[in-house]
Order: sequence, then structure tokens, then C-alpha cells
Amino acid sequence: MSLQSETVRCAASIAADEIPIVDIGAVLAGKPGAVEQIAERVYDACTGMGFMFLVNHGIDMNIVARTFESSRLFHALPMEEKLKSRMNRHQCGYMPPNVSVHTDTFEKHKTALKPQVSEAFKFTFDLAPDDPDFGKNRRFRGHNKWPDETLIPGLHDAFMGFHTTFEEFARKLLPTLSVALGMEPGYFDPHFERSSSMSRIAHYPPNGAAGSEISLPGHTDLSFLSLIPPATRPGLEILTPSGEWIEQPVVPDGLLFNTGNTLCQWTNDVFKATPHRVRADTREDRYSNIFFLYPSVDALMTCVPSCESDGNPAKYPPITFGDFHAGYAARNFGYAENWD
Repeated sequence: MSLQSETVRCAASIAADEIPIVDIGAVLAGKPGAVEQIAERVYDACTGMGFMFLVNHGIDMNIVARTFESSRLFHALPMEEKLKSRMNRHQCGYMPPNVSVHTDTFEKHKTALKPQVSEAFKFTFDLAPDDPDFGKNRRFRGHNKWPDETLIPGLHDAFMGFHTTFEEFARKLLPTLSVALGMEPGYFDPHFERSSSMSRIAHYPPNGAAGSEISLPGHTDLSFLSLIPPATRPGLEILTPSGEWIEQPVVPDGLLFNTGNTLCQWTNDVFKATPHRVRADTREDRYSNIFFLYPSVDALMTCVPSCESDGNPAKYPPITFGDFHAGYAARNFGYAENWD
């Protein structure tokens, strides 16, 4: 299939075992040798498909369910209410439909650069008063724009419960990723001590177009890694190494993991960031919650030593994650740059 085709065809079906399924339980339990053993499977997934399902992750899925409940209520609010928390230049707040164009997409079909019909609410951590960045205009550090709590009581707690739960889990994966790259288990840890991670609570309205239109075109994530619990409806499609779009399979209680551009660049492209896209349901609303693990804005992304050599020099100059994030935001969410 040509990725430049003007015709957007539906994805092929795929069996669940074509995306690696990795049991992470032994690592979380701290069993001796578990990190080294699972690191081999993680390496294979991150250099191959770029996606894997994590099972035995221990996350309470009721936390995800509560987030979906608040998401439905938020996205059902009148537009004038949602726009009161419109996304700011820190990428926090409400992204309305028909304004965002993902210019990093490589797809060339007619709808690829059409403003996205989906809407989303994005947020990061609320900074504590004793945080060094509290009350300052530090970009990407704690500039959330919450809706009126009286409109949807409990929304803040539900959303932040999701965010903090997935942040805690994602940080537990860092030693395995470090070892998978031939580094010491704690290699990445210092870069995440004051992480700038974000969550995206999205709504894809039905498109009524018999599956012919892509709601979110093929793209790779900015993140170090992304964690995606099951959405309320199918729709996520993944580009395989052979160039075929496949439907995300369903793995009961599985948590979908994918590597993003940050980890890809940090590893000199040893780990890959795999394109994926979303096709909305033709009849029903689709709700999706995604957690993006980001390092500190000050983290200096210098090539991991094990990923470069005389025959394979570093491709990218060192850059702080804050600058890396700013470049991605300017290309894909530039409409938000002038908002407070």
C-alpha cells in the first residue's frame, strides 16, 4: 500500500499476537533478574513494531472508567463553557474541533491536512506552592486551565487521578528501558525527577462517512513513551514495519505502550517511533485517554552512549526537552501559541 495514496482504505485486521504482549508483573514485583529478562522483549518491541501490550500492570481500571465518565460530561458541555478553558501556549486546556492541523503527518490523502474534527482536553501536573516554578511563566510547567468545578464536580480529581496513576506506573518502566539499551537501570531516572508529562482526554464524534475519513492522520507522538488504556470504541490504527495499516487488536486488560519521538531521538533512532492514526466510528462517539511521559523541561537529550559508535555517530545535537517540545508544539499546535 502506498502511503501517498489519495484513497484512504480501511485497515487490515490483525491477530493480537502480531503486536508483542509483555508480562510486566515480575518487574513491578521486584523479582530478581526480571528487569534483565523483560528488557530483551522490550528491546525487540521498541526496535520492531514500536508498540506492545503490557499485561499484569496492576493499574486499577476503575480509575480509567472514572476518567471516561468525566470526559463525557466535559465534552457534552456547551461550546461557550469549554472555550473558557481553551488551550494555552503551554498546551494545557481545551482543544476545540476544526482548528488543529497535524502538520508533521506524512500522509498525503485529501483529509490528512484537514482541521481535525476531534476535540480534546490536555493537562499536566498542578504545581505545589513550594515548587521552584510555582507562579512563574515557565513554559510547560503547571499551567493548567481547568473548567468550572461546579459544572462537573469531581472532574479535576478524576483527571488528575488518571494522570498521577499513569505517571507512577510509567516511571517504573524506566529501569527496563535503560537496561534494554545496555545502560545501568537508573540511567534515565534523573531526567524525570521533575517530569512535564501530559494527559490527553479526547472525544471523536461519529463521522457518518462509512469509515472513509481519518479523524487523526498518521503521526508519531512527541513523548518519551505513551500509555493508552482501551478506548470506548475501536479506531486506532498502527503502521507496521512492512507499511501496512492495521487495526489495533484487543487484549483483555492489556495496556498499549508505544515509543515516541523523544525516546527515538535520544537513542539515535535505535528505538523507533511508529506512526499511528485514528478513524472515528461512523455512528457512535469515541472517547480516548492517553498518557504521555515527558522528561523534565531541563532534561538534556544527549545521545545514549550505547547508541552511538565510530561507525554510527550521533545524528542529533543535544537539545533540552523544553526546546524539543516547543518545536513540536509550534509545528502542530501553533494555533494555541497566542492564547493565554
